[in-house]
Amino acid sequence: MRALLTALAVALTLVAAWQGPGRAALDAAMVRTPPLEVLVFEHPDCVYCRVFRRDVLPKYRASVRADLAPLRFVDVQSDGIGRLALNGRIDTVPTVVVMRDGQEVGRIVGYWGPSNFFKMLAHLIDRE
Repeated sequence: MRALLTALAVALTLVAAWQGPGRAALDAAMVRTPPLEVLVFEHPDCVYCRVFRRDVLPKYRASVRADLAPLRFVDVQSDGIGRLALNGRIDTVPTVVVMRDGQEVGRIVGYWGPSNFFKMLAHLIDRE
């Protein structure tokens, strides 16, 4: 298995080099940013962020929506937040932001429990 993964990595590197740096960078950027994404803004000291990870994350990963809208955690203190196209500041953690093509389309502020979270998320995603 390890040999297969190494061979695949070498092949991808060769293809990227053959295509030229511009094309490889463009392809990599397209792979990293799915059209629909769920960002969860959290803080290391946030109790409700840990509860979200414990109670919601496993259910989300097992859901059909996980393939449609991958979930990614973002530390609210990270420098990269300013580069995200958010509709406003993140004042409460956890805050869940639904992004479509890199633009915020809706958010869920605070921890509401798994059942309510999935209902609110369905509303945000389905209205898109």
